[in-house]
Amino acid sequence: MIGVIDAGTTTIKLAVYDEDRLVALKKEPVVKHNPQPGWVEIDAEDLARKCLKFADIAIDEYNVEAIAITNQRATTVLWDGKTGKPIFNALGWQDMRANALAEEMNRNSTIRMARTAGMIARGVIKLLSTLRNKRRVKWLLTLSRLSIQPNHTSVKLCWMLRELGEKRERYDLKAGTVDSWIVYRLTGEHLTDYSNAAATGLYDSYYLRWSEPILEIVGADEEMLPKTMESDNVFGEYRNVPVTGVIADQSASLYALGCWERGDLKTTNGTGTFVDLNVGEEPEASPGGLLPLIAWKLKSEMRYMMEGMLFYSGSAVEKLKEIGIYDDVAKTSEMAFKSKNDDMLLIPSFTGLATPHYVSIPGLLYGISNAMMREDIVKALLESLAFRVAEIVDIMKKEFPVGLKRIRCDGETSSNDFFLQRIADVTGIPVERGAILSGTSFGAHLVAGRAIGKWKRDFCMPFSDVFERKEDTRAKYQKWKRLLNITMKIKL
Repeated sequence: MIGVIDAGTTTIKLAVYDEDRLVALKKEPVVKHNPQPGWVEIDAEDLARKCLKFADIAIDEYNVEAIAITNQRATTVLWDGKTGKPIFNALGWQDMRANALAEEMNRNSTIRMARTAGMIARGVIKLLSTLRNKRRVKWLLTLSRLSIQPNHTSVKLCWMLRELGEKRERYDLKAGTVDSWIVYRLTGEHLTDYSNAAATGLYDSYYLRWSEPILEIVGADEEMLPKTMESDNVFGEYRNVPVTGVIADQSASLYALGCWERGDLKTTNGTGTFVDLNVGEEPEASPGGLLPLIAWKLKSEMRYMMEGMLFYSGSAVEKLKEIGIYDDVAKTSEMAFKSKNDDMLLIPSFTGLATPHYVSIPGLLYGISNAMMREDIVKALLESLAFRVAEIVDIMKKEFPVGLKRIRCDGETSSNDFFLQRIADVTGIPVERGAILSGTSFGAHLVAGRAIGKWKRDFCMPFSDVFERKEDTRAKYQKWKRLLNITMKIKL
């Protein structure tokens, strides 16, 4: 059996698997603080304590052969190597306190020159298209859209280091994401895997190294950061049990859903929604704003992915519950199917739009009338989330014409039939729902099993349902896109 510590955005879980069978699942809440609007802090010491407790349970009660780790990405921890204690609360990936700092970093001359070099490369490619497949050219194309975002690890680390100021000399500073923090507390080693490193904004995924120019802008040095390892390497031991299968949550889901080859596509619908396309063994560039990331690096294989995201999807469904539109999110699918209103539209900008519109605009509800019902608002919300997914899928179709055969889904919000049906309706691509919605832990357990020799890549999770297009909603989608364009131009 294999125990997986899954450190998510709202919950820390221990999942124990016996091959494809879930034997046990235990949960603890992530302790968060919101000291100011837009600030999201996580009690890093509490998180580590709960993960150690779960590791003990996995060993003592289930006699596991390995402990795997999967985690929310980009959340940043800074700790003192002398004491092993965090210096600040961890800054969550949703934390937006560093907006002004991100803007300042984007004005840095190094970033501006990188963008200029990238724009020149884009012009050259128009004349010499044969250069497009060169890795260095793809790297330059990515630089043309280089933009440091406040949710990046790089910005959060810069904020922490500036807060420390001269006090930083007192510490043996160690910085990392949640995976490296858990690994450190379990094993004493300062390590991360490639999938987590690639999502920090500090790592060069094309050349597999920490980016010296970005580190200089941040004010950090490479000695502060963890060493990168293959996910199926052994990261150390905890109570004589190997710690392995360390992989970021979206990469773990991609793996769990059997999206192993170029052209395989999945969405994970949880707190946010992450749309990931496997682009194969070579990194790619996206003029349309997709993020080039490392899907996984194992001892025997390397896969890259392109990602688009919605910061607020499952959270948006929860928000409507908080304000009293319904008392149970499980009712939302049935409510949306009941609605006969085809005029109401919603722009779901609760904390910004993310891919490909990295702008902060207010959300908007259009089409209200004296005939509207609660069900209409629910339908408008779920459709808007499906339309946002369709926007990202459209970019992927245009930039990587690989012939998308299906969209595989996991995450708790994937339990919503109306949402998945609308994704199928608007994209025209069949949507398959994983039978195990927690694909993150299942994927980490598969990688850990490979690491200890239990299996090769022989199976993925089973699937419970397939949603085919029943209604062509592209016309409504185009109307929604026109409303989105108008919304982005509104200035009051």
